[in-house]
Amino acid sequence: MSENTTTALPDESPLLAYSNGLLSKQEAIRRLGLRDSAALLVALGDANLPMPLPPAQEIEKQAATFAKLWKMG
Repeated sequence: MSENTTTALPDESPLLAYSNGLLSKQEAIRRLGLRDSAALLVALGDANLPMPLPPAQEIEKQAATFAKLWKMG
C-alpha cells in the first residue's frame, strides 16, 4: 500500500465520518473507544485519512479576522 492510499473502511466507520466532517471529534473518540484527540489523530494517520476541514464559510471568516488583525499590527 502506498502512503497516499486510504485504508478501505466501511461507509459507516466513525473514523471516515469524522474525516469527512460528518461527526464531531468528541463523538468519533467515543464511538472508536479512543482515549483522546491524540489517539484520534494517530488513527487518522494510520488509515491515511485527512483531518477534517472547517466549512468554507468558517475559513473565510477566519481569513477576514486575520486580515483585520494584520492591518492593526
